[in-house]
Amino acid sequence: MKYKSISFSIIFTLLFLILSGLFLIYIFWNIQNKDKECFTEGSGYSWKEGEGNACGGNLNTNTELMDRNSQFLTMKYNRFDNNRFYKKGSLRDPSHPYNNYCDVMTYAELLAYRCLNKSPMELRTIFESSAVNIASTIDYVYIYNDISLKSFILSKIQSTKATLGTKVVGPVYACISQAPYLRSVSNKIGVNSLDTWNAAREDIANQKNPYYFDKESSTGVKTVVQSTSDGTDTFATTQTISSLYCHILIVYPAYTKAYVLKEPVITKQPVVITNFLEKTMANHYTDHGLCFIKCNKSTDLNCGCLSRTEAVSVKSPAATLNWFYENIVGGGAAAGGASGSSVDARDKPLYKSSCLDHTKNNLESNFTMMYYVNPYSAEYGDKNIIKDPEDGFPDEKCV
Repeated sequence: MKYKSISFSIIFTLLFLILSGLFLIYIFWNIQNKDKECFTEGSGYSWKEGEGNACGGNLNTNTELMDRNSQFLTMKYNRFDNNRFYKKGSLRDPSHPYNNYCDVMTYAELLAYRCLNKSPMELRTIFESSAVNIASTIDYVYIYNDISLKSFILSKIQSTKATLGTKVVGPVYACISQAPYLRSVSNKIGVNSLDTWNAAREDIANQKNPYYFDKESSTGVKTVVQSTSDGTDTFATTQTISSLYCHILIVYPAYTKAYVLKEPVITKQPVVITNFLEKTMANHYTDHGLCFIKCNKSTDLNCGCLSRTEAVSVKSPAATLNWFYENIVGGGAAAGGASGSSVDARDKPLYKSSCLDHTKNNLESNFTMMYYVNPYSAEYGDKNIIKDPEDGFPDEKCV
């Protein structure tokens, strides 16, 4: 009877050990599976794949921003900085409001946030002040198309990451203001020749095209060109430029000018961003019509309206870089330029632009589009340039 009792004890002990082992295996498996559901970095699971990741509507952040009564603004869907609302789980939920925005659901690099009534230079002055003290970079460039625009912005944020030595803590915003090219030329015989720069005004024309060249020949034949050159025409004949002058300000509101985090505790950083968006920027938001002039050769991105002097000046610094020709296709000669001077005239043109605000007695003004740089895009998220906004919020990550 004694040996039988010992045998039962051994059996129960073994059963306990086996069940304990199975329980530990289950716990370990559950943790691993939870990581996949939470889409943690390095899990090998692409959260962008699977059902629920396609656009279910036909909205776009750029067009919705044009309507001051749209839910994009009234419901604050433009506040992509809110990582409890704009998060990976939301983008996988077919019933979530973001499912209706196709640029959001295709993980576009730039998502429209707001338009501003200041130029990038004016904003930079504000951010550089000791009272505000926000990190930013500003550049003056020629933009050939939206591909070169996005490529240039990417290069600048990559440089910031290299300087920091780690992924950039977001949000990051790109503030873009482009000078439209609106020109009328008449060489008709018998009348005084005409060559004028026309002002952009919302109240006299619904001008959303950044390029408009109205020409009249010596015989009185009129032609209107509304698209910039793709480099295949002969500039000496057409006088059609390829690229537009642009100011680009990239803002890192989580950092000081010295690129030190304003708040090292990541769960407290949303307060810093809220103060930036709701206090620092509060007086600069606008929905003026000149905000929504298209970026050069773009069908969806808007680039605001920048007033520019024809000659280089303090307000219109020289722009020596055309990112498309010098960094994408390898130079003007590769794009069909006949000579250095003709390429400069076509691809880095000097011209005048004037953006008049009819609500302020046609005061010459500036309007800047402010874009949220998307950390979930392939360029910034998949390539680990901007930090995942959900990292550091473990208690709320899977909700």
